[in-house]
Amino acid sequence: MEIPMTESEVKALMAAFGAAFRAGDADAAAACLADDFIWQLPAGTGDPRGKWLQGREATHSYLRERFAEQAAGQGVRFSDSSMEILGDVVLLRYRVRGKAEDGRAIDAMGLDVFRVADGKLLSKDAYWKYVT
Repeated sequence: MEIPMTESEVKALMAAFGAAFRAGDADAAAACLADDFIWQLPAGTGDPRGKWLQGREATHSYLRERFAEQAAGQGVRFSDSSMEILGDVVLLRYRVRGKAEDGRAIDAMGLDVFRVADGKLLSKDAYWKYVT
């Protein structure tokens, strides 16, 4: 059974995840995730829903690779974020810019829909609306 979180607990969890993400700290980011965490990325091949990551370990591995790319000046950068907490759902709006894996430029407005409980992130479903 999932244990609901207070708004202040959700804010603290999202702050910890956000700080880890901005710092490129895959270990700290993974510590915020439930064991069975699911992340639907906004793009990917073979599935119209985008790439799926299932489980904390798969996500941890993906984040290590992604943060290494960002440290090397590749990948994307996020800005202009705002958050809204709706019980066990968190909406995070942002702008994302950079280069896709295939080298094309990305400039998009993003929306992530998180589910939270038991002091952990249960899921993250990401949507991007391309500006250019």
